[in-house]
Amino acid sequence: MITFSVQFLEGHIIAKINEFKYIIDTGSPMSFGCGTTITIDQKQFPISRTGMGGITIEVLSSLSGLEFDGLIGMDILKNFDIRFTQNEITFSDRLTSRTNSAIKLPIIDAAMDIPIINLNIGQKDRRIVFDTGAKLSYLSDELLTGTSVGEAEDFYPSIGRYKTKVYEVDVIINEKVETLIFGSLPAPLRMLLTMTGTKGIVGSELLKKYSIIYSNSSKMLFLEPANNYEDELD
Repeated sequence: MITFSVQFLEGHIIAKINEFKYIIDTGSPMSFGCGTTITIDQKQFPISRTGMGGITIEVLSSLSGLEFDGLIGMDILKNFDIRFTQNEITFSDRLTSRTNSAIKLPIIDAAMDIPIINLNIGQKDRRIVFDTGAKLSYLSDELLTGTSVGEAEDFYPSIGRYKTKVYEVDVIINEKVETLIFGSLPAPLRMLLTMTGTKGIVGSELLKKYSIIYSNSSKMLFLEPANNYEDELD
């Protein structure tokens, strides 16, 4: 098990690992950055210079307005159980919650290793991508009911920066209603939901409410109150 410090900047999780800064992104199937390898908990992984579609870290840094050295995606993250908080990230072979109040959300599927969970929205379970690289969550337009509460700015490498209307949407998590902010995906990106057979994307906003254990070993998300960091290593 190993723990690294984290900065939670503009909705992005940036971990300092071996003197380099990496965005932690469960929504990316591959890792890329400035180096050639990265070592986490005595395991070494190659790092490509470019990501999908030839995207570079320089372009990603420019779009986000943040400085970092690389992005760690699911090709590396799938090898660990991971606990996310706003202050640190822990990698382990096996990490489980010890608190009885933890909410368990099964990882029901994956698309290119990107995890998919069920969230109850509009009184039905919806397949939703769990994407820690998304500073803004998104839903299919038919689930965005009511009046928009404003606009938010976001970006995507293939289309650059954009603005989208955002809505407050009630999500039932373990019989508790959480009100989260969701945006409407720009038309060029709506195919992402079709490709994954999902109705939306839930991003890093969950970290404002919970510490999250993403368990690859048990195919489960554990959501704990944000001030409860107890865990058990088996």
